[in-house]
Amino acid sequence: MDKFVSDQAAGLRRLLGQTGFQVITVMSGQQGAGKTSATANLAVALARSGRDVLIIDQDQHGRGACAALGLTPRYDVADVLAGQCTLDALLLTGPDNVQVLPLGGGFTRLGRLSMRDQEWLAQCFNRLQCGVDVVLVDMEEATDPDALPLGLAATEIMVVLPPGSTAITQGYTLVKRLSQNFGKRRFRLLLNRMESQEQAQAVAQNFSQTAERYLGVAVDYLGYIPLDERMTRASHLHTSVVDAFPVAQSTSQFRKLAEGLLCWPQPPSLGSVGAFMQRVIQGGCLVEAYRRG
Repeated sequence: MDKFVSDQAAGLRRLLGQTGFQVITVMSGQQGAGKTSATANLAVALARSGRDVLIIDQDQHGRGACAALGLTPRYDVADVLAGQCTLDALLLTGPDNVQVLPLGGGFTRLGRLSMRDQEWLAQCFNRLQCGVDVVLVDMEEATDPDALPLGLAATEIMVVLPPGSTAITQGYTLVKRLSQNFGKRRFRLLLNRMESQEQAQAVAQNFSQTAERYLGVAVDYLGYIPLDERMTRASHLHTSVVDAFPVAQSTSQFRKLAEGLLCWPQPPSLGSVGAFMQRVIQGGCLVEAYRRG
């Protein structure tokens, strides 16, 4: 094993050796909402605050957090299931030591795995001895039911919402679906590409009140990311705006968001990433049963 791979494996074991980590699934109701950019930038802001961060990249088409941070996956979970590589071969290291685990299309089969294969996959994750400070799950498109198991297993769901009536309607539909079909009762709301604080507060208040009144769920407003052309420039450079433009207004907002996240209540311990992934697999079975029903 060469030094790079050895160092990476050692870093993984160090990174994933704790318990009580926060798992936040980042979702949106439509394409182009800025979900992946928000995930990548929040991860870097958290890492710069001294936290160990793991991004689970669910994207199947190379447009997820790996691409946003200039990383190229070598394998995905489908390769692990096929016995072509070990799980730790998936792990990539991004800026500020943010770790990224690309899953690709491997989880689309979760609900159809045999009990033996479910146990084997969970044990593969358990051998990583995972236990980071924060796990951010960069979800596949919200309209894909195969993506839901990661959201169902998370301790928190963050909905990224851009301006516009269509985006608001689709975001509301996403919350409604997760609430009515899968029993989710609390959501975190991050508004993206807002022109002003006043606009963001108005959208957040309307969205939260409507969801509470008609769905009976709680929606906590986290803050907003401003409309900032330097976000676009950083995206074209395949890096975070936090790294590329430290004094940008959007960078300042991501730092505030990271500071606020660190004050969230400590979640119940998930024990290990293996235990978390067991919940993910169970979520896959739940989605498969819902489809058949």
